[in-house]
Amino acid sequence: MALAAGAALLTGGRFTALANNGLTGLHWLVAAATGQLLGTVTGGIAYPVGLIGSAVCISVFLRQNLRRPGVALLALGFCANALVVVLNGAMPVSRTALARAGLPPSVVDDPRHELSGADTLLPWLGDVVPVTLPGLGQAVSPGDLLIAAGAGLLLYAGMGGTGRIPTEPAPSWHQLETKAPPDHPAQ
Repeated sequence: MALAAGAALLTGGRFTALANNGLTGLHWLVAAATGQLLGTVTGGIAYPVGLIGSAVCISVFLRQNLRRPGVALLALGFCANALVVVLNGAMPVSRTALARAGLPPSVVDDPRHELSGADTLLPWLGDVVPVTLPGLGQAVSPGDLLIAAGAGLLLYAGMGGTGRIPTEPAPSWHQLETKAPPDHPAQ
């Protein structure tokens, strides 16, 4: 996300443009986050119910915004993650990816993840990509990578990045305020 925001800023985008992003159904994302949080905190039957409710809310949001840049990648990543979790009951995590990220298998200790084994279905869709950032070692899934790429593209486009680095410096706020609109004479 930081790279996408930086690229947008370098190519003429602005954070203020996010206010006019045209995304619809943001309340579905709030509902999805709430379902996940309540299910995780409460536990028991609320956990799978929260996950299912969250998945439905995310699906509705993605469908409503499918024509926006990056949302198709978000949807593909979400579907890949959902498929492997549904087939296995949890996100399978590769021991090899954990080792390459500098983590022991014992870090997999929550109901949302399980170590991959011989009976894991579609293990290549699980957390198989090692991330070795200092202090942030982890394993992520191909779906997570698609979600990150989609979110970055959505942020970049929402900020108004043009894909071209400007050759002239951007005008200052003072210049923008004093410049007359092109259709009206200066006063």
